[in-house]
Amino acid sequence: MELARAPIRNMEPAIIDRLRLAFPAKTFTIERVPQTMTIKEFERITKFSPFIGLAWTGMRPDTASGRILKGKMLWRLIIVYKASSTLEARFKGDTRGLGLDAMIDVSVALLQGAEIPGVGYASVTLANSIIADGWSDDDIVIAQVDFDVTFSASVAGLELKTLEDFLAFGITWAVSDDPDSDTVTETIPVPTTEE
Repeated sequence: MELARAPIRNMEPAIIDRLRLAFPAKTFTIERVPQTMTIKEFERITKFSPFIGLAWTGMRPDTASGRILKGKMLWRLIIVYKASSTLEARFKGDTRGLGLDAMIDVSVALLQGAEIPGVGYASVTLANSIIADGWSDDDIVIAQVDFDVTFSASVAGLELKTLEDFLAFGITWAVSDDPDSDTVTETIPVPTTEE
């Protein structure tokens, strides 16, 4: 199986490269995170403020897809900023000119319409302020920016279209209209012609 063309695998580094245009590694930590973090995970990332977490949140297929799946991969930035001076600096920035407002404005501008090479284009779908349940620290503010990236994927891209990859069909038969009833699973070999 060839994963070099797998959509998520190609999107992540391209998204991070795009963000690095305005969020350099010397100042900003960017890393993959789950879409919902535990308090322990959140506590860890607050130490890296200013922090941008990149979370894959799902996939929305295009209902008109045929053999090639087309759709949108759903992503989220989780932006965490800790004030280094006054509480107002959380939003408007500190001596370095950073603040949650600027981080949101810049990340939205960078992602809207951005080309993800070899995959598709990004569109921002939502940006809003959030809180971390169970966490209280007046110095910290959090926001999220949701965006999607268009993509297409097929079994051909995974290089699975060889006879060896499809030597049998796996079939599960529903023997009743009752969804709780037992099913029957069967493997049927692909017929071959003898020369």
